[in-house]
Amino acid sequence: MPEPISNHRYLLIVNPEAGSRSTMKALPEIERIMRERKAEYEFHFTKEKGHATELVKEVGADFDVVVSVGGDGTINEILNGMPDLNKPMGIIPIGTGNDFARSCSIKLGDLESAVDVLLAHDVKNLDVGEVNGRRFINVMGLGFGGKANDIAKKLSFLKGSFKYLIAIAGNYLTYRRMHLTVRFNDFERNEKVFLMSIGNGWNEGGGLQLTPKAILHDGLFDVCYVQDISRWRILQIFTKLYDGTADEAPEMELHHTTELYISSEIPVPAHMDGESFSPVQKEFKIRLIPQAQEIIGNWSADARFN
Repeated sequence: MPEPISNHRYLLIVNPEAGSRSTMKALPEIERIMRERKAEYEFHFTKEKGHATELVKEVGADFDVVVSVGGDGTINEILNGMPDLNKPMGIIPIGTGNDFARSCSIKLGDLESAVDVLLAHDVKNLDVGEVNGRRFINVMGLGFGGKANDIAKKLSFLKGSFKYLIAIAGNYLTYRRMHLTVRFNDFERNEKVFLMSIGNGWNEGGGLQLTPKAILHDGLFDVCYVQDISRWRILQIFTKLYDGTADEAPEMELHHTTELYISSEIPVPAHMDGESFSPVQKEFKIRLIPQAQEIIGNWSADARFN
């Protein structure tokens, strides 16, 4: 009998609603691959919003690795159950945007490859963001991105990144800038703002690269600040938002920091790792926690700076 590829015990937390309910269809294939690799695992299924966090707290201590089988929202929920565990987290991406999986160079649409990355157990300690007491690991978006994310959540009948493109297009026609007070480092402004993206990772919204040079373990947020931009100009630079050259557009101010304070007199549409704030907030206290979470990724495949 072949030796197991990994001696670790895996808790696979499955969100049945992720990826427009495509996770359940993928389970037989995941199970086949895990059995072929002689990996020891258990599936546990989420039943409602927030349940993944509770599952980690309830049974995570019995396993060596906690694995998200779902999308960015499932990753975010698991992350918020992990602080006291001191265990690595893995990812089998079957969500809508799968933005954090992209940041970890995990190939999308290839379950066999994702499982092999998981079992290879290449672990890196990544920075984690915290806003108003809740953690995020990839990105926090406010303004245009927050509103587009809210729209995308309502398009449950659409699948994949196309959902975000439709949401962006709909938001493009109606969105108005929001008045924000923003403070970090020696940066302080009180003005109408189009969007802010606070990136630990380098992409959001199904592959938009608003912070294309962000590094997940460098101890800094990459902050994209767009005070104003016309609809016509958005169309002109749209390809730059996807090909990693957004920083070439003068409207896209890029900064680095470890802490931010943002407030408004009215609730601000915002998201963490694609999860909308509920209830909607008027004030955000954001800080970076350096190298706070072990993540299994395909780290040697990140060729952005090669």
